[in-house]
Amino acid sequence: MELMSKQYQPKDMFFNNGIVNLYRFLEEKNLEIEKIELDSSSLVLSINSSKIHKLYFQILEGFFKEYKIVHQTKNDRWYFDEQKQDFILGKKFDTVGGQKNDLRNGVYLYKNISEFGLDREYVEGLYLNFCEKYNQKIEQEKDGILKVPNKKNEVIVAITLDEAVERFTQYFVSSDTLKLDSKIHTFEDGQGSFQDMVKQSKGYKIDKWDALIYWFGGRVQRFYNYSYFIYPNSSDLKALEKFKEFLNIDDENVKIRDKKGDLKTIGTNIDFYKRLSNDGIQNQNFYISNSEAEFEVKFFMYLFSIIYHIEEQYEKANRRRKANKKEIYEALKQITFVVYTDDGTFKTSFNEYTKAYKLIQFFEKLKEHKLFDYLANILRALYESQNKKEVNLNLQRWCQNILNFSSLRKVYYLTSFNILKKNDSWSFGKKLFEFEKLYLKNILGEKDMNIHEQSKKLGDGIGHYCAELGDKDLLFKLRNVKNYKQLIAYFKDLKFSILKNESKAKFSKEFNESLSETLEDIEPNWEIIRDYIAIYAIDKYRAVAFAKSNKGDK
Repeated sequence: MELMSKQYQPKDMFFNNGIVNLYRFLEEKNLEIEKIELDSSSLVLSINSSKIHKLYFQILEGFFKEYKIVHQTKNDRWYFDEQKQDFILGKKFDTVGGQKNDLRNGVYLYKNISEFGLDREYVEGLYLNFCEKYNQKIEQEKDGILKVPNKKNEVIVAITLDEAVERFTQYFVSSDTLKLDSKIHTFEDGQGSFQDMVKQSKGYKIDKWDALIYWFGGRVQRFYNYSYFIYPNSSDLKALEKFKEFLNIDDENVKIRDKKGDLKTIGTNIDFYKRLSNDGIQNQNFYISNSEAEFEVKFFMYLFSIIYHIEEQYEKANRRRKANKKEIYEALKQITFVVYTDDGTFKTSFNEYTKAYKLIQFFEKLKEHKLFDYLANILRALYESQNKKEVNLNLQRWCQNILNFSSLRKVYYLTSFNILKKNDSWSFGKKLFEFEKLYLKNILGEKDMNIHEQSKKLGDGIGHYCAELGDKDLLFKLRNVKNYKQLIAYFKDLKFSILKNESKAKFSKEFNESLSETLEDIEPNWEIIRDYIAIYAIDKYRAVAFAKSNKGDK
């Protein structure tokens, strides 16, 4: 027996995923492969050379079947039944990530009516009777000429799903080398196109076994949410395999219950609700993201929750423990996440996120301080602060900033005034101070921590004062402060207001001490001071005003 060796090494993120996905697929199947070996730098397959052609098609056909690349939809269409010599209703076929040409040329079987010994007039009559019987819309040209049979006198013949898969397999591989086009990938050209990523020019041809790797890497075992796709990636194949085994990605769309209690399918394979409910985040609509950055933040929250609860999940499911938190964190150090966005406007993009380990570690800190679920509160406050018909730039920027470990302060500042204008808006709440303190300490290297703390005291005092007076004017004046001199002038106006309203509201000794300390070093830090004062003043104002309103209602 002569053995042939196929060896695959890391390349781009699709190829790397394909190697790992193929390895996991072959490990579960009983195919005639002499040896399958995966290490950090390669996958090696030892195959009987006399069976290599047959094996290739077994793998490809099995791939199309198992991952339902070719499948039948819930929708009906007409077919011509060769046995009955008549039209029948049957389920439509579709392909995952495929093009219309894939269906026409690779799945549906067209035959000329002359093969059945029938003429056009007779078949048209059969078709019209079928449409009347099953209440189907008649397909015809603008001039009234029937589209069935088509201009070539062809009809689509009824076939089984297995026959459709077999046809699709033969269609995909017509030679030993294949052009690098939509048969291989489903990614539109645009900013960072597929050809650029795999470092090949358009029209470049690849070996059919390499194409097999790309099919396994591009179409399955990735996370998706409508227009967004996330692929774990690593040049360390063992780390990637370990991580994907742990993730156990389900390619099926998630089903949730609507307000009526009915199950509905949503366009994502990430069950945010089920997973994050373990962490106190119970929002059926959490899967909805309006930007790539928002989807990424929510995905990494989901990922952290899986890692955090790993031991108890194995215990609940009575599954053999395959990994612990420490092992997964070690693998995560080697993993990046590539995000592909296709918004339907051909402005597609690939972005690789390399800071997942650090972000997950920060989420761990939040969990320790019982603040992980507060992330959902921040996202909700940002979302609710703006008109739904407008592009929510503040939400988008906050997500981008936390992903890049940049300051979040300015987003809170701008959003706070939107919240102030919308009386019914969701607010950041009192946990924001502890969240920001942790962020400054663990992400920004303890920068501005004292300013943050002193400004919080000032903001609380001003917000409480304004609420007692029932006046937002001092809050909105903060938005007009554009330099340190104007901030000093603001504090002078504040003192004048205090004297004028001394009988109605007073400030604490702690407030006065914080104000004195702040004024000592106001010039270089005026903007940071203004922002934090505004953020906490507005939040305190809303909290006190809400409490007074409820008390009044009683």
